[in-house]
Amino acid sequence: MRRTALARWAVVGAGFFLFGNLYAPQPLLPELERGWRAAAGAAGPGMSAPLAGIVFGSLFWPRLRLRAGLSLAVGAAGVGLFGLLAAWAPGPQVWAWLRLAQGVFLAAVPGTALALLPGLFGARAAAAAGWLVAANTLGGALGRAGAGWLAAAWGTGPALALLALPLAGLAWALWPLEGRFSRGEVRLAGGAWPLFLLGAGLLFANLFVANLLPYRLEAAGYGLAGVGAVYLAYGGGTVGALVAGTLATARGELSAGLLALAAAAAGALLLSGWPLAGFALMLAGLFGLHALAGSAAGRRGAGVSGAYISSYYLGGALAGLLYPVFLGRFAQALGLVLALFALMALTLPAALARGRGPGR
Repeated sequence: MRRTALARWAVVGAGFFLFGNLYAPQPLLPELERGWRAAAGAAGPGMSAPLAGIVFGSLFWPRLRLRAGLSLAVGAAGVGLFGLLAAWAPGPQVWAWLRLAQGVFLAAVPGTALALLPGLFGARAAAAAGWLVAANTLGGALGRAGAGWLAAAWGTGPALALLALPLAGLAWALWPLEGRFSRGEVRLAGGAWPLFLLGAGLLFANLFVANLLPYRLEAAGYGLAGVGAVYLAYGGGTVGALVAGTLATARGELSAGLLALAAAAAGALLLSGWPLAGFALMLAGLFGLHALAGSAAGRRGAGVSGAYISSYYLGGALAGLLYPVFLGRFAQALGLVLALFALMALTLPAALARGRGPGR
């Protein structure tokens, strides 16, 4: 019974370890490229590859209809295994393939976790979605910052390998979870396309800026540890995800979403002069929106939540491919992000509308 309760909370906290590992290389991109004797931007495919794996895997895993604990545990173990292998990749091409495998296995977790929340937490499912996203952002922040600090002391390979090891414990914690999705729950309900477009825009904006920052910060004189420390701004996303749920209860999801989007735009405007504060505020808004959209997807069933996660990471994959074009052109990059926020505002009412639950 005690281990079953642990599995229930491991669903909420899984992203702390998964995303801490997945995003750990971000502050190390210039250093990795120097180690491989590769050109600036050569690591870009390796940053987008795991997101492409999540795009396809998120549509695939729910339809296997495996026992929930088995699916989640296999996903966590696969991310850890390929994370260890990727830590010692000899070049950017091999690294990208290993990162793609990480993404395919990681896809077993997020959409499944969102769809499990109503059954695991009942009336607290929306709040649990905020906790889940908060754990994701906290893990991402500490993973990035930890990678910078560990790499400054021991090098990039040992740093990334150490951050992969805790995933074995996560797989053990998730294994006991019972239950599986019905055929009706894995169907893709109609009318969810605005939600998918919103999800794609959220991670695109996040990672487009996050991938550009280490180059800009290095040019400003930051060392590896300093660049890693700036990624503690992901703690702003943790706060934003928690606050969004409270605001949604008090003012409604649409009002909370518009406030979150306004915060993201204000943060983007601050990035040039105050990168830490601006990035933290932008991420607070983006992850607040992600919590609201994830809750909306989860209540529509595993099919919609899986497709939402797929579209979310498709946006991130596109960011990994596009950011090298904007190296040295940060002002133009911010203009693109602000234009994207304006388009997202138009999709918000339809994206957060309460659709029908999954068929049975």
